[in-house]
Amino acid sequence: MKSPKGFKGKYFSLAAITATVATVMLQAQTVSAQQLAQASQEYTKEAHEEDVLLEVDEAPVVVISKKITSQKASVVSATKTPTSPTNLTDNVTIITAEELSLRGATTLKDALAFVPGLATTQSGGVGQAASVFIQGMANKYSLILIDGVRFNDPSNTSGASISHLLLDNVERIEIIKGAQSGIWGADAAAGAINIITKEAKPGFNGSVNMEAGSYGYKHGAVQLSYRTPFSDASLLVSRLLADGPTAVAPRDKNSKDYEDDPYRNTTVHVKVGHWITSDNRVEAGYRDVNAFTHYDNAGFPNARETSDYREKSGFVNYQHFIGPHAVTLSVSKSQHKNKSFGLWQNESEGKEESVELKNRWKYADNATLVFGGSLRESKIKYTGTFSSVGMDTQNHAGYINHIYTVNHWTFSQALRYDAFNKFDNKTTGKLGLSYKVHPHFSIYLNAGTAYRAPAVLDMANPWGVSNFDLKPENIRSYNAGVYFYALHVNVFQNEIKDMIQWNPSSWKNENISGTSTFKGVEISLEHTVANNWLIGASYTYTDARDANDVRLTTRPRYQVNMHATYVPTKDVKLTALGHYVGSRKDFSGQETGHYFLAHLKADYTINNTWSVHGKLNNLFDRKYQEVDGYATLGRSVYVGVKATF
Repeated sequence: MKSPKGFKGKYFSLAAITATVATVMLQAQTVSAQQLAQASQEYTKEAHEEDVLLEVDEAPVVVISKKITSQKASVVSATKTPTSPTNLTDNVTIITAEELSLRGATTLKDALAFVPGLATTQSGGVGQAASVFIQGMANKYSLILIDGVRFNDPSNTSGASISHLLLDNVERIEIIKGAQSGIWGADAAAGAINIITKEAKPGFNGSVNMEAGSYGYKHGAVQLSYRTPFSDASLLVSRLLADGPTAVAPRDKNSKDYEDDPYRNTTVHVKVGHWITSDNRVEAGYRDVNAFTHYDNAGFPNARETSDYREKSGFVNYQHFIGPHAVTLSVSKSQHKNKSFGLWQNESEGKEESVELKNRWKYADNATLVFGGSLRESKIKYTGTFSSVGMDTQNHAGYINHIYTVNHWTFSQALRYDAFNKFDNKTTGKLGLSYKVHPHFSIYLNAGTAYRAPAVLDMANPWGVSNFDLKPENIRSYNAGVYFYALHVNVFQNEIKDMIQWNPSSWKNENISGTSTFKGVEISLEHTVANNWLIGASYTYTDARDANDVRLTTRPRYQVNMHATYVPTKDVKLTALGHYVGSRKDFSGQETGHYFLAHLKADYTINNTWSVHGKLNNLFDRKYQEVDGYATLGRSVYVGVKATF
């Protein structure tokens, strides 16, 4: 996971190590300077075409591997337009495709578990309900985007279903922490997570990836792409199967003593684009996720509960470039359907349609203005055993974002006005400031506001007592940080006024009068050692308390992440991961923290076509639970093979 600042604002990764190893090997073979220069020029051209998002911040090296490039990457999520990392003031983390591969991440939950400032939980094994906490704030405050299109389900009171998001065709994941309503709207109260999928490469390309392992795990993916100077298209078909373990298991009991809860996921993703003229481009995408989950109700490990989840979404973008302006018209539509069968049968459906028009105006070399407007309509329908609920909502919004750089200073401002047909209208915004002391040392400050209206099902509450008097939540966010060479320190405080929370005594959702606070610190460090080691670590402390000064549950007070990658040759990569979760209390009052997990992964490139890998998760077979009463995976082994053509 890379922060776009520090390291001279560049991405720093395993690529640097591999490049250094390659340089030493070439020098040992006494290759001529002319040959080296020619190889470097040829690769630079290929790297530009592939748009790989890694950058080396070491002494100049000869780059000959197609998996290494020296390009910078733009960040989209902070301003709704590609922006150089050196022109951002936000607390940003980026996870590249290479890191996802090295760490063996299959789902979004896997990828986010090692990000400073984030914590994740899952109610069972792969495919079971999962949540992400950004700086201590619950899953429902996070906005999940795929290529800039909203993934959040309006019918899900807990936020986006991140457990069903597979990462086979992901180029990078951008994580912007802190209130982002001034950019993205009400859902982005804690931050935004934007999943950027891969673009087609020149010519015809493809890959087949297969992996199998413990608990009946099988995962396969086929990716095809084609690009000409004028058109491009890509296709992904992914299938994941897992036979267990049980979702629910009593604490300190062996999950093998109970029935398995299998999971099935089929994902199809298509993306096409065409340049009509040199100034006009149209692109479209379609995504279909079909997942089937066996789960258990709390306390009943042998229950036969099942859930059928289906998500379909699509978008069409039209872009027009004229002088310093880039005008984009976007239309998107999504549908989330979830059917649960068992003791409590219910069906929920959330639909969203949106239209957005924006203009990126680069009115000076050091200044960019992004402004536009959007219309979003949401339709929610819920049918349960004892009740049914339906409601339509509308949101009109206008926004303006500005970034200005002068000398060593960068200023950012965002202002957004949202008009709701069911709630009060609201203005939110964001201010940021950064100063680069020298190329390896910079400081920043950010402040933002957010607004979250109660979800329809929060008010109707078909599982208990309705409360249509719920008030919207108002959020304020502050963070300050420093980048010093390989070290990044960020201090944050988020405040929620009138936070909505479930009250088990009254069986309804209620506003907690007053201000709930979430404050803490993130510290991360990543560097190379002896030219063929990449090591890193992060520490996050979070103090989350409601307005009555009661510590909130399910969030760890502190956690530590560690990783190390060793590259003995350019074809071999060995990675070790460590993850420690400190004190964490569940809703039941049970302690679910104080455990350490270790994972190992090895990658070997056989030739330009074939590569293999193996991974060992939970090396020490640690018994732990992320949610009280729900099982986790013990020691598990996986092997995989990939063919690229």
